[in-house]
Amino acid sequence: MESLDTSNREPAYLCGRLFAELERAQRLAVGAKATINDRFYGSASTTPVTVFPTLMRGSQNHLAKLRKTRRGAYAGIQAAIEEIVAGLPSFPRVLTLREQGMFALGYYHQRAENRRRASEHATTPNGSDAAADLDD
Repeated sequence: MESLDTSNREPAYLCGRLFAELERAQRLAVGAKATINDRFYGSASTTPVTVFPTLMRGSQNHLAKLRKTRRGAYAGIQAAIEEIVAGLPSFPRVLTLREQGMFALGYYHQRAENRRRASEHATTPNGSDAAADLDD
């Protein structure tokens, strides 16, 4: 697995992808220099059940702001969150070392995909606004 695998339904991988999308929402909404990654990556990648409810609740403010100011970004992030969460029956209590690796893969695969799409949109005519909405 070298790039984003949207068919991967492993909870740890999905949690990593979700974390990347929540971070992207925060960055685009408030331009945070310090993101949820700085504060929550360690606990999100080891004990997701203790962190994700708080992150999901906090993301609602970011998504609401994006809905008003950057509708394209809002629609893309909201759709990604819904697709990812649809594959999670619940947040895992504890991730093993192997699962922590899957979390990291999901996180970085999602970020790379977001960056790829932003770059792709930036090279199309009139794509600068779309790229700004996709980029993290």
